[in-house]
Amino acid sequence: MATCGGIGFTVSSLAAELHGFPHRNRNLKTVDSLFDPTNTTYLEGVGFSAVLFLIVGIILTVFVCIYLCVRACCCQGDPDSNKRRGCNPIFMIGCVALACGGLILGYYGNEFTRDGVIGVADAVVSANGTITSANNRVNDITRNLTGSERLLGRFQLEIGNSTLPDPVKNRVNTEARQAQREVGGAAEQSGEISTSLSDIPDVAKYDDDIRKYDDWRWKATIGGLCFFLLILLVAILSVICKSVCFLQLNAFLALVALILAWLCGGVFIAVGVLGGDFCVDPNGYAERVASNSSREQIVYITRCGNCSNPFESDFNRARESIRSAEDSVTNITVLLNVTQPDNYTEQALMTLDELSINLRGVDVTLVNLFSQDINCTSLNTDYNSILTAACSKTLDGAVFTFSGCFVIGVMFVLLVVSMQLYWTRLRDEGLGFSPETFKMRRRHNDY
Repeated sequence: MATCGGIGFTVSSLAAELHGFPHRNRNLKTVDSLFDPTNTTYLEGVGFSAVLFLIVGIILTVFVCIYLCVRACCCQGDPDSNKRRGCNPIFMIGCVALACGGLILGYYGNEFTRDGVIGVADAVVSANGTITSANNRVNDITRNLTGSERLLGRFQLEIGNSTLPDPVKNRVNTEARQAQREVGGAAEQSGEISTSLSDIPDVAKYDDDIRKYDDWRWKATIGGLCFFLLILLVAILSVICKSVCFLQLNAFLALVALILAWLCGGVFIAVGVLGGDFCVDPNGYAERVASNSSREQIVYITRCGNCSNPFESDFNRARESIRSAEDSVTNITVLLNVTQPDNYTEQALMTLDELSINLRGVDVTLVNLFSQDINCTSLNTDYNSILTAACSKTLDGAVFTFSGCFVIGVMFVLLVVSMQLYWTRLRDEGLGFSPETFKMRRRHNDY
């Protein structure tokens, strides 16, 4: 668990296993498995997993073909032709049944992946909402502080026009200038908080891209699985009808599907390895790609716990300035209340009341900003939601889909060979529906 004294993200055993998969470049030399999608050498290492899967698929195809051909040669001397005829159909039905199991794995993995990707997109929206809420509160603070400065300027004009004794005016103006300095200081700290927030990467722009990618990925996967299902249905129909034409057509389509299954499996295992490399240390990657200006904020968001809050010093200084300004307003109110009021003094007191409400509003907004938006809990919750969706559901879905493609690929290897053997027997024995069998039957009838 990668933590910073508290909340963190637990690395799944699946991610650790995928991360441990061999990473080799085109020269078969081991490369660093540290997640870095911008590094071509690293991407070669990830691609090695796909290439290795394709090599295993090719070897498996060759060995199974050799085995079945040898098996077929051994069976040709069997006098029990019915047994020979029954061998391939039963075997084909078994392959179809197992391939359907692979389809179920593929469908399940596809839906699981979709749930994960949508979860990532939703978490991105939530994170953007947290940052937007923080920016809105900072804007409210800035607007209220600007209004406070304007109220202080109006107050000084009203005091200047009043009939207060000069010593009282001087003391009031001194406090008013102090309040202005403090309000200006709070505005400066608010600007620092706004700058720190703007340094956090904008994740909202990825929301539409994530959803569009997943929509196309989901449709393509469903299309491929439906194509596989169609071939399996034709295979069953071919066995039922004993149609050589259907068998020959289905064998060709199954060969195409076989290639597609191996390719899809290679893509999904590569995606799984890529996800595993990311999920074993997502915090490290986020901190590596962060700019110098945003690194402190990123570390705080990703690791949380007892890490120092990069916004805390600006927040504390802003609150101190606001409280000092409120103290000055209180001192001015006391001075004015012990003097003989005139019309301008009464207007000044009304301005002070408005100013006091403004400053209290700023203080409350500051507290809410710190406790609800720019604290560790809310930001880290959004971040961990993204990791949970990406490294649990999405990664698991990719592995399930890969497993489905592997099962389908193996079953289609067996189907291609068994269909070829079956239509050969049907043709040689004059059974089934094909031009050759019709000719054989016609010659037999003529005879």
